[in-house]
Amino acid sequence: MEDKLTIEQLQRILANPFYCINMHPAITIEHEPLISEEIWIKSAVKSIEEKGAEVFLKNLLENLKGNSV
Repeated sequence: MEDKLTIEQLQRILANPFYCINMHPAITIEHEPLISEEIWIKSAVKSIEEKGAEVFLKNLLENLKGNSV
């Protein structure tokens, strides 16, 4: 019997930038986070509300590729 993906699993797969870019090695090393995930999410939501999801996602991908400010 085949296991079927749930909607939540599919959403997580589609949200994973690993499938569309090569991530920069500098972001794959262990490090102490500067802020909590909760604060990061709240600031990301605010950025999406102010600038739009497309701008946020493009910036996210650039950061993951190592093109950070």
